[in-house]
Amino acid sequence: MSIEILSHQEPGTAEQILSIQEASYAVEAELIGFSDIPPLRDSVQSIMENDETFVGYVQNGEILGVLTYKEEQEEIDIYRLMVNPQHFRKKIGSSLLEYLVTTIHGKPLIVQTGKGNEPALSLYKKYGFEQTDEVEVEPDVRLVMLIKQ
Repeated sequence: MSIEILSHQEPGTAEQILSIQEASYAVEAELIGFSDIPPLRDSVQSIMENDETFVGYVQNGEILGVLTYKEEQEEIDIYRLMVNPQHFRKKIGSSLLEYLVTTIHGKPLIVQTGKGNEPALSLYKKYGFEQTDEVEVEPDVRLVMLIKQ
């Protein structure tokens, strides 16, 4: 197992990322009762053109989980944290978040997730993230904003 920066501009890597993303965010869509989550609208091309940093949890050459982020002037924005549902509950999400938390110092980490996504909320809170806001993005669909100073 290794945690590594992924070359998401390569079509094969982008295809693996998209496959994990579609499966993982389908689970979140079900948890929060909303199917129009932006990551579910991605394509191989949009992933290849994305300017986020893609970090992968790789085992035996297979990507099992991905975290993406952007380093801004004042903060680090986490955009995606996804795990192949066949590998849920194997500490893959924790390993990716641990990598980011221990690699990036001196800037707050910012993330948002669906209010009904209890597994994600529990994971972020375990790593010291605190809720800062909650907004309704669609009727009955709420996003929770969290920060780790």
